[in-house]
Amino acid sequence: MYELFILGELMNNPMHGYLLHQILNGIVGPTRKVSWGAIYPLIHGMVADGLIEQVPDEQPEGARQGRGKKIKTYKLTDEGRIRFFRLMEEPIPYSPDYELHFYTKLKNFGLISKELQFLILHQYKDYLRYEIRHEEERLEYASQDERIPQGEQQYIQLFFRHRLEKLQFDEQWAMQLIHSHRTDGQGLERE
Repeated sequence: MYELFILGELMNNPMHGYLLHQILNGIVGPTRKVSWGAIYPLIHGMVADGLIEQVPDEQPEGARQGRGKKIKTYKLTDEGRIRFFRLMEEPIPYSPDYELHFYTKLKNFGLISKELQFLILHQYKDYLRYEIRHEEERLEYASQDERIPQGEQQYIQLFFRHRLEKLQFDEQWAMQLIHSHRTDGQGLERE
């Protein structure tokens, strides 16, 4: 997922590692952070794999920032561009990071075909339906399990219903995007 993020960010412009790190942390949200220890080894691995390359340093000697370190800027290679499109085509594995991975793909929709956008939206809808079925089963189980104390059962069901409603809302949103995509072929413009 982070590899796809970096490749997507570099599709239009070179960027330095610090900026990539800032943007990624802005995306993952306030309660989750991506460490430098995760980003820089990934960047170095991507350079070693020929997916990205460092742009020659054009900073004058006195233009260093921070602790005097030179800013390393990276750009996409042809191999990186190919890898980006391959990653966009791959289905997202069902995992706790699915939503973030989907968002990473969604933000890059302007770079891919309408057909691939449509496929990714359908995969997201299928993922949501999988999660909805799971929540419905958990809700039913919690309502019928006599071992759960009544006072506790009430709040467990409240939480499961809330989660189910959120998933159903997300499913409606995905279906609206699919319908909009299907009827006008315009993709994902908001009204």
